Amino acid sequence: MRIGIDATPILGDRGGVGWHTYHLLKALLDLKDDDGRVEFVAYVRPGALSAHAADLEPFRAAEAEGRLRWVEAGKWGMRWRGRMDGLDLYHGTNFKMRTGGRCGGIVTVHDLWLDRYPQYSTKLLGQRASFYRTKRTAWKARRVITVSDYSARDIESLYGLPRNRIAVIPNAVSGDFRPMQAPDAPAQIRRRFGLSADRFILFVGGADPRKNHRTLLRAYGQRADRLRDCGLLLVGDVRHRFGDMMETARELGLASHVACPGRLPLADLRLLYSQATVFVFPSIYEGFGMPVLEAMACGAPVITSSTTSLPEVAGDAALLVDPENVEALGEALQRVVEDAALRAALRAKGFERVKGFTWDRSARLTMNLYRELCQ
Repeated sequence: MRIGIDATPILGDRGGVGWHTYHLLKALLDLKDDDGRVEFVAYVRPGALSAHAADLEPFRAAEAEGRLRWVEAGKWGMRWRGRMDGLDLYHGTNFKMRTGGRCGGIVTVHDLWLDRYPQYSTKLLGQRASFYRTKRTAWKARRVITVSDYSARDIESLYGLPRNRIAVIPNAVSGDFRPMQAPDAPAQIRRRFGLSADRFILFVGGADPRKNHRTLLRAYGQRADRLRDCGLLLVGDVRHRFGDMMETARELGLASHVACPGRLPLADLRLLYSQATVFVFPSIYEGFGMPVLEAMACGAPVITSSTTSLPEVAGDAALLVDPENVEALGEALQRVVEDAALRAALRAKGFERVKGFTWDRSARLTMNLYRELCQ
Protein backbone atom coordinates (compact mmCIF):
# COMPACT_ATOMS: atom_id res chain seq x y z
CA MET A 1 0.00 0.00 0.00
CA ARG A 2 1.48 3.32 -1.06
CA ILE A 3 0.17 6.41 0.74
CA GLY A 4 0.87 9.97 -0.35
CA ILE A 5 0.84 12.60 2.39
CA ASP A 6 1.10 16.39 2.40
CA ALA A 7 4.21 16.95 4.55
CA THR A 8 4.68 20.65 3.78
CA PRO A 9 3.39 21.75 7.24
CA ILE A 10 6.28 19.86 8.87
CA LEU A 11 8.90 22.19 7.42
CA GLY A 12 9.91 25.54 8.86
CA ASP A 13 8.00 27.34 11.61
CA ARG A 14 5.49 24.67 12.63
CA GLY A 15 2.16 25.81 13.93
CA GLY A 16 -0.53 23.50 15.27
CA VAL A 17 -1.07 21.78 11.91
CA GLY A 18 2.69 21.39 11.45
CA TRP A 19 3.16 19.62 14.78
CA HIS A 20 0.08 17.48 14.10
CA THR A 21 1.49 16.36 10.74
CA TYR A 22 4.98 15.79 12.19
CA HIS A 23 3.82 13.60 15.08
CA LEU A 24 1.28 11.72 12.98
CA LEU A 25 3.81 10.83 10.26
CA LYS A 26 6.40 9.83 12.88
CA ALA A 27 3.88 7.59 14.63
CA LEU A 28 2.68 6.04 11.35
CA LEU A 29 6.28 5.14 10.51
CA ASP A 30 6.84 3.76 14.01
CA LEU A 31 3.93 1.32 13.85
CA LYS A 32 5.35 -2.17 14.35
CA ASP A 33 2.53 -4.24 12.89
CA ASP A 34 2.38 -2.88 9.33
CA ASP A 35 4.45 -5.93 8.17
CA GLY A 36 6.49 -3.74 5.86
CA ARG A 37 3.83 -3.33 3.21
CA VAL A 38 3.13 0.37 3.68
CA GLU A 39 5.22 2.99 1.89
CA PHE A 40 4.77 6.73 2.34
CA VAL A 41 5.43 9.39 -0.28
CA ALA A 42 5.78 12.75 1.50
CA TYR A 43 5.14 15.79 -0.69
CA VAL A 44 6.78 19.16 -0.01
CA ARG A 45 7.09 22.39 -1.98
CA PRO A 46 9.98 22.87 -4.47
CA GLY A 47 13.31 23.69 -2.81
CA ALA A 48 12.13 22.61 0.64
CA LEU A 49 14.36 19.56 1.01
CA SER A 50 17.58 21.54 0.87
CA ALA A 51 16.25 24.57 2.72
CA HIS A 52 14.89 22.53 5.64
CA ALA A 53 17.25 19.55 5.78
CA ALA A 54 17.39 19.66 9.60
CA ASP A 55 13.63 19.17 9.82
CA LEU A 56 13.97 15.86 7.97
CA GLU A 57 16.54 14.30 10.34
CA PRO A 58 13.98 12.46 12.51
CA PHE A 59 12.76 10.65 9.37
CA ARG A 60 16.13 9.48 8.00
CA ALA A 61 15.85 5.92 9.32
CA ALA A 62 12.49 5.33 7.61
CA GLU A 63 13.87 6.89 4.45
CA ALA A 64 16.91 4.58 4.51
CA GLU A 65 14.63 1.56 4.97
CA GLY A 66 12.63 2.52 1.88
CA ARG A 67 9.41 3.17 3.83
CA LEU A 68 9.44 6.92 3.17
CA ARG A 69 10.24 8.91 0.04
CA TRP A 70 10.32 12.71 -0.21
CA VAL A 71 9.01 14.37 -3.37
CA GLU A 72 9.16 18.06 -4.21
CA ALA A 73 6.16 19.24 -6.23
CA GLY A 74 4.64 22.64 -6.96
CA LYS A 75 1.00 23.47 -6.42
CA TRP A 76 0.02 23.02 -10.06
CA GLY A 77 2.13 19.91 -10.63
CA MET A 78 0.47 18.07 -7.75
CA ARG A 79 -2.66 17.32 -9.74
CA TRP A 80 -0.95 14.48 -11.64
CA ARG A 81 1.45 13.27 -8.94
CA GLY A 82 -0.86 10.63 -7.52
CA ARG A 83 -1.00 8.79 -10.83
CA MET A 84 2.69 9.36 -11.63
CA ASP A 85 3.83 8.06 -8.24
CA GLY A 86 1.48 5.07 -8.18
CA LEU A 87 -0.36 6.10 -5.03
CA ASP A 88 -3.14 3.98 -3.60
CA LEU A 89 -4.42 6.84 -1.45
CA TYR A 90 -3.51 10.49 -0.83
CA HIS A 91 -3.86 12.22 2.54
CA GLY A 92 -4.13 16.01 2.56
CA THR A 93 -3.20 16.99 6.11
CA ASN A 94 -4.04 20.69 5.92
CA PHE A 95 -7.56 21.31 4.53
CA LYS A 96 -6.47 20.69 0.89
CA MET A 97 -6.42 17.56 -1.26
CA ARG A 98 -4.19 18.40 -4.22
CA THR A 99 -4.09 14.94 -5.82
CA GLY A 100 -5.48 11.44 -5.40
CA GLY A 101 -4.53 7.81 -5.68
CA ARG A 102 -6.04 4.67 -7.11
CA CYS A 103 -8.56 4.75 -4.25
CA GLY A 104 -8.96 8.52 -4.17
CA GLY A 105 -7.99 10.71 -1.24
CA ILE A 106 -8.81 11.88 2.25
CA VAL A 107 -8.43 15.31 3.84
CA THR A 108 -7.95 16.50 7.42
CA VAL A 109 -10.08 19.49 8.40
CA HIS A 110 -8.87 20.60 11.82
CA ASP A 111 -11.49 23.24 12.61
CA LEU A 112 -13.90 25.69 10.99
CA TRP A 113 -12.90 28.77 12.99
CA LEU A 114 -12.87 31.22 10.09
CA ASP A 115 -15.96 29.70 8.51
CA ARG A 116 -17.78 30.27 11.80
CA TYR A 117 -16.22 33.72 12.37
CA PRO A 118 -15.47 35.09 8.87
CA GLN A 119 -15.05 38.63 10.24
CA TYR A 120 -11.60 37.58 11.47
CA SER A 121 -10.35 36.37 8.10
CA THR A 122 -7.18 38.11 6.89
CA LYS A 123 -7.75 37.08 3.28
CA LEU A 124 -7.93 40.00 0.84
CA LEU A 125 -11.37 39.02 -0.47
CA GLY A 126 -12.70 37.55 2.75
CA GLN A 127 -13.51 33.98 3.74
CA ARG A 128 -16.30 33.09 1.31
CA ALA A 129 -14.09 31.62 -1.46
CA SER A 130 -12.06 29.63 1.06
CA PHE A 131 -15.26 28.27 2.61
CA TYR A 132 -16.50 26.95 -0.73
CA ARG A 133 -13.08 25.49 -1.63
CA THR A 134 -12.85 23.54 1.61
CA LYS A 135 -16.47 22.44 1.36
CA ARG A 136 -15.87 21.21 -2.19
CA THR A 137 -12.75 19.35 -1.04
CA ALA A 138 -14.66 17.72 1.82
CA TRP A 139 -17.32 16.42 -0.57
CA LYS A 140 -14.68 15.21 -3.04
CA ALA A 141 -12.74 13.24 -0.41
CA ARG A 142 -13.50 9.60 0.36
CA ARG A 143 -13.38 10.57 4.03
CA VAL A 144 -12.82 13.74 6.01
CA ILE A 145 -10.68 13.29 9.11
CA THR A 146 -11.19 15.72 11.95
CA VAL A 147 -9.83 15.86 15.48
CA SER A 148 -12.90 16.02 17.73
CA ASP A 149 -16.58 15.16 17.82
CA TYR A 150 -17.28 18.89 18.07
CA SER A 151 -15.47 19.55 14.78
CA ALA A 152 -17.29 16.60 13.18
CA ARG A 153 -20.62 18.17 14.12
CA ASP A 154 -19.40 21.52 12.80
CA ILE A 155 -18.43 19.97 9.43
CA GLU A 156 -21.76 18.17 9.25
CA SER A 157 -23.62 21.39 10.04
CA LEU A 158 -21.73 23.86 7.84
CA TYR A 159 -20.84 21.65 4.88
CA GLY A 160 -23.85 19.32 4.98
CA LEU A 161 -21.52 16.31 4.83
CA PRO A 162 -23.07 13.06 6.12
CA ARG A 163 -21.65 11.94 9.45
CA ASN A 164 -20.60 8.58 8.01
CA ARG A 165 -18.19 10.42 5.70
CA ILE A 166 -16.34 11.92 8.70
CA ALA A 167 -13.74 10.07 10.81
CA VAL A 168 -12.81 11.47 14.23
CA ILE A 169 -9.15 10.82 15.06
CA PRO A 170 -8.05 12.92 18.05
CA ASN A 171 -4.79 14.75 18.40
CA ALA A 172 -2.38 13.59 21.08
CA VAL A 173 0.37 14.93 23.30
CA SER A 174 3.99 14.07 22.57
CA GLY A 175 6.45 12.68 25.09
CA ASP A 176 8.33 15.99 24.86
CA PHE A 177 5.81 17.38 27.33
CA ARG A 178 6.52 16.07 30.82
CA PRO A 179 7.18 17.66 34.22
CA MET A 180 10.42 19.60 34.45
CA GLN A 181 11.66 20.47 37.91
CA ALA A 182 14.61 22.63 38.93
CA PRO A 183 15.27 24.07 42.41
CA ASP A 184 15.87 27.58 41.13
CA ALA A 185 13.21 27.51 38.39
CA PRO A 186 10.78 30.04 39.95
CA ALA A 187 13.48 32.65 40.51
CA GLN A 188 14.98 31.93 37.09
CA ILE A 189 11.62 32.43 35.37
CA ARG A 190 10.94 35.59 37.36
CA ARG A 191 14.27 37.14 36.34
CA ARG A 192 14.15 36.03 32.73
CA PHE A 193 10.62 37.19 31.97
CA GLY A 194 10.48 40.19 34.30
CA LEU A 195 7.60 38.89 36.39
CA SER A 196 6.62 40.63 39.60
CA ALA A 197 6.33 37.38 41.61
CA ASP A 198 7.67 33.82 41.68
CA ARG A 199 4.17 32.42 41.17
CA PHE A 200 2.49 32.99 37.82
CA ILE A 201 -0.60 32.31 35.76
CA LEU A 202 0.28 30.99 32.29
CA PHE A 203 -1.59 31.59 29.02
CA VAL A 204 -0.45 30.19 25.65
CA GLY A 205 -2.16 31.41 22.49
CA GLY A 206 -1.01 34.87 21.51
CA ALA A 207 -3.10 37.81 20.36
CA ASP A 208 -5.26 35.82 17.95
CA PRO A 209 -8.79 36.99 18.87
CA ARG A 210 -10.15 33.49 19.30
CA LYS A 211 -7.60 32.80 22.07
CA ASN A 212 -9.40 35.50 24.07
CA HIS A 213 -6.55 37.31 25.82
CA ARG A 214 -8.71 40.40 26.42
CA THR A 215 -11.21 38.55 28.61
CA LEU A 216 -8.35 36.95 30.54
CA LEU A 217 -6.70 40.31 31.17
CA ARG A 218 -9.98 41.85 32.34
CA ALA A 219 -10.63 38.91 34.65
CA TYR A 220 -7.13 39.16 36.08
CA GLY A 221 -7.51 42.92 36.50
CA GLN A 222 -10.79 42.55 38.42
CA ARG A 223 -9.09 40.21 40.92
CA ALA A 224 -5.69 41.95 40.97
CA ASP A 225 -5.87 42.56 44.71
CA ARG A 226 -6.38 38.83 45.38
CA LEU A 227 -3.89 37.70 42.72
CA ARG A 228 -1.11 40.18 43.44
CA ASP A 229 1.34 37.40 44.36
CA CYS A 230 0.81 35.85 40.90
CA GLY A 231 2.16 37.43 37.74
CA LEU A 232 0.51 36.81 34.37
CA LEU A 233 2.66 35.34 31.58
CA LEU A 234 1.13 35.55 28.08
CA VAL A 235 2.98 33.39 25.52
CA GLY A 236 2.52 33.67 21.76
CA ASP A 237 2.51 36.36 19.11
CA VAL A 238 2.19 39.64 21.00
CA ARG A 239 0.49 41.46 18.11
CA HIS A 240 -2.25 40.42 15.72
CA ARG A 241 -4.26 42.34 13.18
CA PHE A 242 -7.13 42.31 15.67
CA GLY A 243 -5.28 42.90 18.94
CA ASP A 244 -2.11 43.54 20.96
CA MET A 245 -1.67 41.77 24.28
CA MET A 246 0.73 44.24 25.86
CA GLU A 247 -1.31 47.23 24.71
CA THR A 248 -4.41 45.73 26.33
CA ALA A 249 -2.45 45.15 29.55
CA ARG A 250 -1.34 48.79 29.56
CA GLU A 251 -4.89 50.02 28.93
CA LEU A 252 -6.04 48.06 31.99
CA GLY A 253 -3.17 49.31 34.16
CA LEU A 254 -1.65 45.83 34.43
CA ALA A 255 1.63 46.31 32.59
CA SER A 256 3.75 45.86 35.73
CA HIS A 257 2.12 42.47 36.43
CA VAL A 258 2.14 41.09 32.88
CA ALA A 259 4.93 39.69 30.68
CA CYS A 260 4.58 38.95 26.95
CA PRO A 261 7.74 37.15 25.74
CA GLY A 262 6.33 36.21 22.32
CA ARG A 263 6.72 32.72 20.88
CA LEU A 264 8.94 30.34 22.83
CA PRO A 265 10.73 27.09 21.95
CA LEU A 266 9.46 23.76 23.23
CA ALA A 267 11.98 23.54 26.09
CA ASP A 268 10.82 26.90 27.47
CA LEU A 269 7.16 25.95 27.14
CA ARG A 270 7.79 22.72 29.00
CA LEU A 271 9.47 24.60 31.86
CA LEU A 272 6.66 27.16 32.08
CA TYR A 273 3.90 24.53 31.98
CA SER A 274 5.73 22.63 34.74
CA GLN A 275 6.15 25.66 37.01
CA ALA A 276 2.85 27.49 36.44
CA THR A 277 0.54 27.95 39.41
CA VAL A 278 -2.30 27.52 36.92
CA PHE A 279 -2.60 27.31 33.14
CA VAL A 280 -5.57 29.16 31.67
CA PHE A 281 -6.88 28.64 28.13
CA PRO A 282 -10.13 30.61 27.72
CA SER A 283 -10.40 30.14 23.95
CA ILE A 284 -13.63 31.11 22.21
CA TYR A 285 -13.28 28.44 19.54
CA GLU A 286 -11.10 25.31 19.24
CA GLY A 287 -11.25 22.30 16.97
CA PHE A 288 -9.20 20.48 19.60
CA GLY A 289 -7.01 22.57 21.94
CA MET A 290 -3.53 21.04 22.15
CA PRO A 291 -2.19 23.39 24.88
CA VAL A 292 -4.67 21.89 27.34
CA LEU A 293 -3.08 18.44 27.02
CA GLU A 294 0.45 19.86 26.93
CA ALA A 295 -0.15 21.68 30.21
CA MET A 296 -1.70 18.61 31.86
CA ALA A 297 1.21 16.43 30.74
CA CYS A 298 3.61 18.81 32.48
CA GLY A 299 1.58 18.91 35.69
CA ALA A 300 -0.16 22.28 35.43
CA PRO A 301 -3.66 22.68 36.91
CA VAL A 302 -5.88 23.80 34.02
CA ILE A 303 -8.75 26.25 33.58
CA THR A 304 -10.32 26.21 30.12
CA SER A 305 -13.53 27.00 28.25
CA SER A 306 -16.82 25.17 28.63
CA THR A 307 -17.50 25.56 24.89
CA THR A 308 -16.61 23.98 21.50
CA SER A 309 -14.22 21.01 21.71
CA LEU A 310 -12.53 21.91 24.99
CA PRO A 311 -14.80 20.01 27.43
CA GLU A 312 -14.32 16.96 25.19
CA VAL A 313 -10.54 17.24 25.48
CA ALA A 314 -10.30 18.28 29.13
CA GLY A 315 -12.94 15.95 30.56
CA ASP A 316 -13.17 16.32 34.34
CA ALA A 317 -9.46 17.18 34.61
CA ALA A 318 -9.92 20.95 34.27
CA LEU A 319 -12.07 23.72 35.66
CA LEU A 320 -14.48 24.75 32.87
CA VAL A 321 -15.80 28.32 32.54
CA ASP A 322 -17.76 30.41 30.07
CA PRO A 323 -14.94 32.07 28.06
CA GLU A 324 -16.88 35.30 27.62
CA ASN A 325 -17.85 35.71 31.28
CA VAL A 326 -15.19 37.94 32.86
CA GLU A 327 -16.55 37.47 36.38
CA ALA A 328 -16.65 33.66 36.13
CA LEU A 329 -13.12 33.49 34.74
CA GLY A 330 -11.81 35.77 37.49
CA GLU A 331 -13.52 33.67 40.15
CA ALA A 332 -11.99 30.48 38.69
CA LEU A 333 -8.51 32.04 38.66
CA GLN A 334 -8.78 33.14 42.28
CA ARG A 335 -10.17 29.77 43.35
CA VAL A 336 -7.34 27.75 41.81
CA VAL A 337 -4.59 30.15 42.88
CA GLU A 338 -5.78 30.13 46.51
CA ASP A 339 -6.72 26.44 46.87
CA ALA A 340 -3.70 24.13 47.04
CA ALA A 341 -5.91 21.03 47.39
CA LEU A 342 -7.81 21.92 44.21
CA ARG A 343 -4.54 22.43 42.34
CA ALA A 344 -3.30 19.04 43.47
CA ALA A 345 -6.56 17.35 42.42
CA LEU A 346 -6.51 18.97 38.97
CA ARG A 347 -2.86 18.05 38.55
CA ALA A 348 -3.52 14.38 39.35
CA LYS A 349 -6.57 14.23 37.08
CA GLY A 350 -4.57 15.87 34.29
CA PHE A 351 -1.86 13.21 34.42
CA GLU A 352 -4.55 10.53 34.06
CA ARG A 353 -6.38 12.38 31.31
CA VAL A 354 -3.41 12.63 28.95
CA LYS A 355 -2.86 8.86 29.05
CA GLY A 356 -5.84 8.51 26.71
CA PHE A 357 -4.30 10.73 24.01
CA THR A 358 -1.27 9.09 22.36
CA TRP A 359 0.11 9.49 18.85
CA ASP A 360 0.38 5.71 18.61
CA ARG A 361 -3.40 5.45 19.01
CA SER A 362 -3.99 8.25 16.49
CA ALA A 363 -1.64 6.57 14.01
CA ARG A 364 -3.38 3.19 14.38
CA LEU A 365 -6.79 4.74 13.76
CA THR A 366 -5.39 6.54 10.70
CA MET A 367 -3.75 3.39 9.36
CA ASN A 368 -7.00 1.45 9.84
CA LEU A 369 -8.77 4.08 7.75
CA TYR A 370 -6.11 3.86 5.00
CA ARG A 371 -6.55 0.08 4.86
CA GLU A 372 -10.34 0.28 4.86
CA LEU A 373 -10.37 2.64 1.88
CA CYS A 374 -7.70 0.70 -0.03
CA GLN A 375 -9.38 -2.69 0.23
